[in-house]
Amino acid sequence: MQPKIVIAGSYNGVIVAKGPQIPGVGETFIGDTFFTGPGGKGANQAVAASLQGAQVRFVCKLGRDPYGDDAVRYLKQYGGPMGDGIRQVAGAQTGIALIFVDGAGNNSIMVVPGANLSLTADEIVAAVQAETDVFMVGFQLECDVAQMCEAMIRLNALGIKTLLDPAPAAPLPMAVYPAIDIIKPNEHEAEILTGVHIETPQDACRAGEILIGRGVKTAIITLGAKGTVIVTATEQTFVPARVVEARDTTGAGDIFSGSFLAALAKGYALAEAVRYANDAAAISVQRLGVFEAAPTETETLALYRSGTGATQAVPMV
Repeated sequence: MQPKIVIAGSYNGVIVAKGPQIPGVGETFIGDTFFTGPGGKGANQAVAASLQGAQVRFVCKLGRDPYGDDAVRYLKQYGGPMGDGIRQVAGAQTGIALIFVDGAGNNSIMVVPGANLSLTADEIVAAVQAETDVFMVGFQLECDVAQMCEAMIRLNALGIKTLLDPAPAAPLPMAVYPAIDIIKPNEHEAEILTGVHIETPQDACRAGEILIGRGVKTAIITLGAKGTVIVTATEQTFVPARVVEARDTTGAGDIFSGSFLAALAKGYALAEAVRYANDAAAISVQRLGVFEAAPTETETLALYRSGTGATQAVPMV
């Protein structure tokens, strides 16, 4: 039996409008597609990992409202059994994400966290300790940042590994960095955390070195179509992105994180887990939505093992 992944984080009901452009201040455009559905960075990652064959427990907070009721149904439909860490709380609004998508698949998102902000470190640690054979705990920052940081510090003290996808990016206390085994920002989030403006893989390496200097064990910085950089205390590796035509990039980073965790739990080496996650994300951006776009293990393995447009990790010089 595979070790278990615990994802502690957010669920958001999603409202999506797709059109030729994302409106700026004072602008109005006529869109062509509208739909509602499930999302939230924590839920996206939990579903992605589950579809990749991992054992997953998802710990989150929902409101007792239609969006919360939908969440339970969606998570069972797309993510299978995830344990009893999903709680609905009276008097709280389930988190909501408002998403605009343009004709090139780019997006602009506003999140109203709602019940997500009531998830506590005590609840996360208790949920993890209730499990056996936990491989790693995944975090994001759509919940209360102080509570997420406290949970990571406490889990680290218990010898439990953590991954932080620091989105939406926020300043972090220096004390939390040594408690993070893997941090996975994109280029914008890495710039906010380190102050390094990132345009190239070399820039990403400099940002990664700062994160390692703060105590993180591994920094994985995603650069979208430019690929991914892996930085540890002893090596720096570049993994090229698979070239695809994007239809909707919403949630691609979450699909990457969940698929990456699943690959690691199955024994993939670090760079190969990144390459596997790149392929899962590449499949997802060619589809609309997030839960609906997340690929299965069978789909991802077919692309990962194919010789068509295959990418290989290379050491950075």
